[in-house]
Amino acid sequence: MQHITLEREEGILVVTLSRGKANALTCEMVDELQQALNHAAADDRTHGVVVTSATAKMFCGGFDVEEVFGYAPDKLKRYMARFIRLFDTLRHLPKPTVAGLNGHTYAGGSILALACDERVMAEGDFQFALNEVSLGVVLPARIVQALAAVVPGPTARQMFLEGHAWRAQGAQEHGIVDELVPPSSVRHRALTIARQLASKPPRAFAAHKRALVEAGGGPAYTPEEIEAMAAEFSAVWFDEECQCYRDLLVSRLQAK
Repeated sequence: MQHITLEREEGILVVTLSRGKANALTCEMVDELQQALNHAAADDRTHGVVVTSATAKMFCGGFDVEEVFGYAPDKLKRYMARFIRLFDTLRHLPKPTVAGLNGHTYAGGSILALACDERVMAEGDFQFALNEVSLGVVLPARIVQALAAVVPGPTARQMFLEGHAWRAQGAQEHGIVDELVPPSSVRHRALTIARQLASKPPRAFAAHKRALVEAGGGPAYTPEEIEAMAAEFSAVWFDEECQCYRDLLVSRLQAK
């Protein structure tokens, strides 16, 4: 694995994002995460998963602006299909999943965090934001529905209609993350929660989790549904409005 590291601690697979400053998501990184989750699902020695980051003050900044924003339509569609499949695999994994957010969590990183069963975030001046609306990006409706089921209604409206960014304390107060701990304790606390959940009878846990997930976002996506969602996303991505706002973001980043 080039962009993530894998460790097993007492039956919990720790998936650590380790792709530099922002852990920005590319095709290769998404593929590596998919492989890790496929392994976790099939491996009887793995009883739960923790997803965290090796980068201080940053969990994940979302899609890689320099790379993904330059994808041609066909490649962008393939990339989004892989990301949707990763999201769906994570939310349906029949084992406990805990996100250890040791810093800023944005966009695609927020989507992956919300796909987990629980979220632990570092105390401090860190942000949690799903800012797609501010970029003119339209997420597939089924993803919005699945994510909106995870957080309270008013918070979901702020998240999707305003692109609001919450500091860590506000993210906890609004039900986005479950706990705040010192940055140095994020990994340990996420592992502790994963072990606690993994101690439950696995068949009952998996059945209840499946019922909760499907009540919020429906059953697992079929390959045909994933392709259709990716095509819909890609079509909007390349329209004039979205292109304009994405260009503004690139300009702001280049000016820093």
